Amino acid sequence: MRRLTSVALLLAVILLLKPLVLADEFTEKGNAFMEDFIKAMNTGNYSLIEPHLSGRLKKELGEREFAQLREFILTNYGKLLSFSFVNESREGDMVKLEYEVRAEKGSFPVALTYENGELVGIGLGVRAKPNPAGMVAMILGSLLVLGAFYFIRKPSIPDIVLGAGIALGLSVIIPFYGITSLIVAYSTVARALFAAFTTALTVEAVKFYFSRNRDGLSLGLGLGIGQYVLLSIGTFVATNFIMQLPVSFTGPTYWAFLFALAFTAFHALSAETYSKLRDVKFLLLFALIEGLALVMESLSHIGLSLLLVFLGVGAGLRLGGVIDGIAGRETR
Repeated sequence: MRRLTSVALLLAVILLLKPLVLADEFTEKGNAFMEDFIKAMNTGNYSLIEPHLSGRLKKELGEREFAQLREFILTNYGKLLSFSFVNESREGDMVKLEYEVRAEKGSFPVALTYENGELVGIGLGVRAKPNPAGMVAMILGSLLVLGAFYFIRKPSIPDIVLGAGIALGLSVIIPFYGITSLIVAYSTVARALFAAFTTALTVEAVKFYFSRNRDGLSLGLGLGIGQYVLLSIGTFVATNFIMQLPVSFTGPTYWAFLFALAFTAFHALSAETYSKLRDVKFLLLFALIEGLALVMESLSHIGLSLLLVFLGVGAGLRLGGVIDGIAGRETR
């Protein structure tokens, strides 16, 4: 009888200790990852965290995504200093470990999710600090183009207003293309291609339609102003001060300036082309250029993207007759 009781007690102790052993195992894995995560963020060495990731997670957090995340974290939090374990929870085969990371400019939570012993999810509670520099750069770039074209031809205010309204309307539709790409495409490149070309075709088709019997140059200027002035201000104010979700422009501000300048000019000159040459082949040409530029931008090839936009600007200058108009004005 005593022997049976001892065996029962031993089994009970084993069953009670098993979750603790598993918890210790995952805590050790989590701590090891967090140590390498902090080193990787501070040094930029992606190979430190790669061995910890499951195959699925490596596809979602590759070197490019890691570099973008690192730039965002260092910009808003500075160098990472240390971490501390907060909590562990379990649901079936899923184990969730929660940590707090301390940095030079504050702290943020990190949640690690393990399934069947593999790290399948990383959740970071990071928030951007409000930074209007990019917004101001885009506004200046767009307004500079408006001023430049003003000396070529006095713009039509009603058409500028219409173009700005079109930009606001498109801003409601276009985000759904990005969401749809997550469903219909299974790789980063495929998603970028789908979202970029559906966006480009939509924007150019709308410009083509509305530029008929209108001042295309003014319509396109309005679209650029709507995108880079009105939407920039509205998004910044809404996210930072109304929704309390700070949005930060973490990249170099000169890129924001150049993109606003180039795309505002592109919209103006392509719409001017449509107002004079009602041929679908020009729509497809500008949609191809814009689509490729957007693909390059989404894949972080910023310089190549900008080069493609300026190529479109050059095509618009020639096809829209703006160069001839400038030459004729100088002759007079």
